[in-house]
Amino acid sequence: MEQIAPESRAFLVCLFTDLRTDLAGRADAGGPAGPDPESVARNIAVFDALLIGLGGNGQLPDDEHVRQYVVELAKATDENNEYERVDREHRAFAELAGALARR
Repeated sequence: MEQIAPESRAFLVCLFTDLRTDLAGRADAGGPAGPDPESVARNIAVFDALLIGLGGNGQLPDDEHVRQYVVELAKATDENNEYERVDREHRAFAELAGALARR
């Protein structure tokens, strides 16, 4: 399996933890304008699977939905930071996508 550097791993754990916490908070707030419960459940499952895999056991999920989510998130990150230097983020997502692709 392709390795993820420790600094990339730390960044990804922090990012996915924050995304999961934010999503769970918005879902708990509820209301008619809140996120779709099925979408929330799918994304929380993605975050949990990635956090478990990044937590040190080295067993990233072998799941096409997770791979696609990471690729789309990496693309969105690159597009949002088109004019900024995002070496750490780009490297972290590239390593994660590579590790997931080799599963």
